[in-house]
Amino acid sequence: MAAMRPGLEPWNRVKIPKAGSRSTVTVREPGAALGLCVAAVIKECSLITRLLKSQALDAETDVLCAVVYSNHNRMGRHKPHLALKQVEQCIKRLKSMNLEGSIQDLSELFSSSEKQPVTTRECVIPSEPVVELVLLKVLGACKLLLRLLDCCCKTFLLTVKHLGLREFIILNLVMVGLVSRLWVLYKGVLKRLISLYEPLFGLLQEVSRIQPMPYFKDFTFPSDIAAFLGQPYFEIFKKKMSTAFATKGVTKLLNRLFLTKEQPQMSSEEALLRITKKAKQMKTDIENNVDLGQPVRSKKACREESSEFDVRAFCKRLQHRATQLAKEIRVHKNICLQLHSWWLR
Repeated sequence: MAAMRPGLEPWNRVKIPKAGSRSTVTVREPGAALGLCVAAVIKECSLITRLLKSQALDAETDVLCAVVYSNHNRMGRHKPHLALKQVEQCIKRLKSMNLEGSIQDLSELFSSSEKQPVTTRECVIPSEPVVELVLLKVLGACKLLLRLLDCCCKTFLLTVKHLGLREFIILNLVMVGLVSRLWVLYKGVLKRLISLYEPLFGLLQEVSRIQPMPYFKDFTFPSDIAAFLGQPYFEIFKKKMSTAFATKGVTKLLNRLFLTKEQPQMSSEEALLRITKKAKQMKTDIENNVDLGQPVRSKKACREESSEFDVRAFCKRLQHRATQLAKEIRVHKNICLQLHSWWLR
């Protein structure tokens, strides 16, 4: 193995050199335990490869890099932005480990055994150095993912506190949603890596028994990965994260900023009446709305009666009086004519 700096754990290295020995071992008449380990490792490798290649994970990572890059100048000294940069650094280091490539190479070594006919009682499996290399990268990736989830939580808390100042509201909302989705996605990756470690460690025990070729001689692989990860693992998978957030006032702050009071439920008649009132109000608002680009046709205002003498009003009243008198004269004349005709009879 390549020389390492003193005090640096092998799983904490970004680039781990590959072994120069052969990569596969041919086993004659494999036992049932080896067959179960091989089947479990192949299944878990396909699942973790599919998860690491998911479009959702790539899209969220691209959004993260774009947000960090576009807001570097104006938010370079803000604590939420600095915490978001730590999340980006963890993701970049995870990609530089080439975990996906190592797991894919391991799964391809198993594919050669599937091409062998069933009559030949032989099985081709990866050698001990290859399995140790993947196991070491899984341990390092799990530790790094725990750090990544912790940075996501810190970014979430700092961003919500920054929202309380009512500054950069849209950007802070984007960051809150971004780190929340990254936390959920990478928690799934961590859970899948932990599921891969157990059958892979069992395969290491079988390979070392069949053909021992230890590669990392100064490091002992833990049998229980939960104990190796320590307290951060139990805080994420055993405790409820909402309780931790509620103790720090995050839920209360978000409710005060964005949630509204719940309205009491109403009957269908009340809802119909309210909709009718809203429709009438909208119609009135549209009629009263004045377009500044169109000429305004204002109604003539009622003129107040003048207290002074108005000749036109007097003439109108005289004309009306004369018309009434003429009508009365015609009526009396007709009556007189009728009486005269009756008298002559």
